[in-house]
Amino acid sequence: MRDEISELVDERFFAWMATWKAQTLAARRIEAVLRDHAGLTLTWGEVLSRLGAAEGHRLPMNELAQQVFVSRSGISQVVTAMAKQGLVERQGDPDNLRITYAVLTDQGREVLRGSTTTFLGAIREVFARHVTPEEARAITSAMNRVTEALGGAPEPPDAEAMIENLLRVVGETGPA
Repeated sequence: MRDEISELVDERFFAWMATWKAQTLAARRIEAVLRDHAGLTLTWGEVLSRLGAAEGHRLPMNELAQQVFVSRSGISQVVTAMAKQGLVERQGDPDNLRITYAVLTDQGREVLRGSTTTFLGAIREVFARHVTPEEARAITSAMNRVTEALGGAPEPPDAEAMIENLLRVVGETGPA
């Protein structure tokens, strides 16, 4: 057993441990900022962001669940709670009764608009200020490889495209 464990504990194991700890602690801190500023959890913020980016500001519930890494029953609970706050609503598909959409409301868009820079600022404060640009590129590259290997879509490190996407999500278009 010792040999087996010794073979599995290497620098990549410590990279996993460091990534897991840092992500967990950073997510808690960022979520606390979002809660204080906008009453949002990270999951709620991600739901608003994904709906804001979607065509017609709506997504089928199963697709939304996949995009925010929540189970189907979990996304149903999240959308129900958010609907009680007026941030989203459910909409059936008249052509396919098996499909239900989550739809961003005007109030949800306002909350999204008001919390986006808070979220980005929290990421800067909690995470980004602790890594150099070179370390950030290495982290991005490594995590994108892992994401792709696990069947996910990696995040391309394209700042201009991300800025344009975020502006579109919050309803701002055109040059600043």
